[in-house]
Amino acid sequence: MTTRQGALRLTLNYLVVASLWVFCSDMLLTSLGLTVRQTEQIQVWKGLTFVLLTSALLYVTIRWHLERQARIGSALQASEERLSLALSATEDGLWDWDLQRQKVFYSAGYHTLLGLPEGALSNDRAQWEQLLHPDDHPRYQRALAEILQADRDTPYENTFRLRHHDGSYRWILSRGRVQVDAKGQPARFIGTVKDITQRRADADSLRQAAAVFEATQEGVLVTDVQQNIVHINPAFSRITGYSEAEILGQQPTLLKSGRHDAAFYQHLWQTLQTEGIWSGEVWNRRKNGEIYPQWQCIRAIHDDNGLLSHYVAVFSDISVLKHSQDELDHLAHHDPLSNLPNRLLFTERVEHALGRAQNEAHRGAVMVIDLDHFKHINESLGHNIGDLLLKAAGARFARQLGKAATLARLGGDEFGLLSEDCGQAEQAAQLAQQLIDCLTEPFVLEGQELFISASIGISLYPQDAQTVEQVLRNVDSALFKAKNSGREGFAFYDHAQTEHARQRIELIAGLRHALENEELRVHYQPLCRLDDGQMVGVEALVRWQHPQRGLVPPGEFIPVAEDSGMINAIDAWVLEHACRQMVAWRAAGSPLQFVAVNISSRLFSRGELDQRVARVLAQTGLPADCLELEVTESAVMDDPDQAQALLERLRSLGVRLAIDDFGTGYSSLARLKRLPVQKLKLDQSFVAGLPDDKDDRAITRAVIALAHSMEMNVLAEGIERVEQQDYLRELGCDYAQGYFIGRPVPADALKLT
Repeated sequence: MTTRQGALRLTLNYLVVASLWVFCSDMLLTSLGLTVRQTEQIQVWKGLTFVLLTSALLYVTIRWHLERQARIGSALQASEERLSLALSATEDGLWDWDLQRQKVFYSAGYHTLLGLPEGALSNDRAQWEQLLHPDDHPRYQRALAEILQADRDTPYENTFRLRHHDGSYRWILSRGRVQVDAKGQPARFIGTVKDITQRRADADSLRQAAAVFEATQEGVLVTDVQQNIVHINPAFSRITGYSEAEILGQQPTLLKSGRHDAAFYQHLWQTLQTEGIWSGEVWNRRKNGEIYPQWQCIRAIHDDNGLLSHYVAVFSDISVLKHSQDELDHLAHHDPLSNLPNRLLFTERVEHALGRAQNEAHRGAVMVIDLDHFKHINESLGHNIGDLLLKAAGARFARQLGKAATLARLGGDEFGLLSEDCGQAEQAAQLAQQLIDCLTEPFVLEGQELFISASIGISLYPQDAQTVEQVLRNVDSALFKAKNSGREGFAFYDHAQTEHARQRIELIAGLRHALENEELRVHYQPLCRLDDGQMVGVEALVRWQHPQRGLVPPGEFIPVAEDSGMINAIDAWVLEHACRQMVAWRAAGSPLQFVAVNISSRLFSRGELDQRVARVLAQTGLPADCLELEVTESAVMDDPDQAQALLERLRSLGVRLAIDDFGTGYSSLARLKRLPVQKLKLDQSFVAGLPDDKDDRAITRAVIALAHSMEMNVLAEGIERVEQQDYLRELGCDYAQGYFIGRPVPADALKLT
């Protein structure tokens, strides 16, 4: 019965009782036959009595109602307190959704779960839906529609992600139930929520661990404290041959091979007890009786209270590794192409031989054998033929040697030889010549007949060296000497050769410092017109002002710079400084028409010269026709097609172009006539014999005639006497330079008039 129905029933009862009281009392008074005054007095007392009785009845009713309400309120408060404590203990939140008014209540725990202050969530569901992860929204709506259409006893459970106050998403487990009204329609939807983010992460970790446990190629076994095997993975069965049914309940001692003594296992368990982990190599036995090596790691596992609960052993079968150890060692110490010892093994054996020499007064020889011009084979016939030739040459060398010798391939086309029975220089020389002679017969490779020769450097020990480093340095020095002597021969190490190499290394290091410390200088040599003697230009020449040695001759450091590759940086430096100086001279009103700069073959062959020149001209502001680039004849003819393309790009910039050292190379006239060059520089080797040497006269006359026929000018360099100048003028040579005309000097010492 509802509150409204109870109130109506109580009111009707009161009306009935009051009506009966009035009617019955009035009938009683009428039947008594009292006077009017008596009747009035009795009516008054009757009314007072009615009021007293109804007041007492009202008091009793109200008191009963209030006491009942108090009991209900106390019970409700106690219930709410218990619910709040229960939710707090479980760290759950409560939600109560009034489906008819579409209002939602969220408990303080709900706010705490999302890191929000209490009251931050309004009773509007739209705000809550904004916290729901977009990917979970469709699934949540489906679950909600299903529970609202289901029976009222159907429990609701769903998981989804809500955005926490810190911006992250937390996984939420929501459980609840729909309550219906008297008509059976959903009225309230109430339930709890729990943060299960960590639970899901733990579950994912467990699944991953289980997957790793099952899929890993390493064998895994788990034992209890009593060392009874309680779990294995599939790899354990694959490696040992024991199935799960055969091994569970057994102890790991079943796998022992018998190779290890009691001390080994005592040390193992002692380490495990003190450090909690042991790893090392163990030999165990498979089910079929085969003994094999393992690399095993055993770890002691403790529970939350720190008590030992399990042992876990992870092991891998290293029998294949052991079996291939010799092969790996062979690969590490031998050349894969020739199967000869490599540089590492050769060095170790030389070191061992030096030790024997010191302890036993033993003597021997170390050689380096270099195949002459081998790169031509690779470039012309390909690396496949080159590799076959290396193998064949190594095999021939090996057939000439005895057991006391080690032949190695050091890399590329170099072989090393350690001979421990060549105590005398004569013996080493005889062996070296024998190795050279064995190459005289042709090699027939894939139907082709190939000839190759070799150069050999020899160092005797212990008289020449006491350490491996000294031996290898000395033998390289000897090889360099042999190759410079014309190749196809041998040479012994001598101190002078090593000193030369040391000076060369110091010179390279000094050049690097020269570039960094601005020790380089540019000197300028006049270029004159022969018909009137007028200076029309200068050639920029690099000089090195060494802080200790003074001015280093260019013939000493330029070849080193070319061999080491530093000539590129030097050329670029000279180009920029010469252009800046020419700009300064032009600003001062100098009549000079151009400055000439030498370009090395290394810089020319890189193919980026036009870009570098364009950049320098733009940076310095020098007009392009005030710059003349001198390229050697050999650099142009190394790759004529590429050279012509580069020269055409340079000519398109507007710079002047000249061929330097003309006549010393092997120029193709067909190529020469197509080159966009305005000037040929006659090499000084042809000028030196003028006017007396008839050959020099013929060559000079031919070069001048050739150049003029192709509309080029000719500049003769190296003029040191007046008769040379006069003769060249008679032949029609256009320009000249040399010490007779002017020596190279710094810019401030150059006479411009």
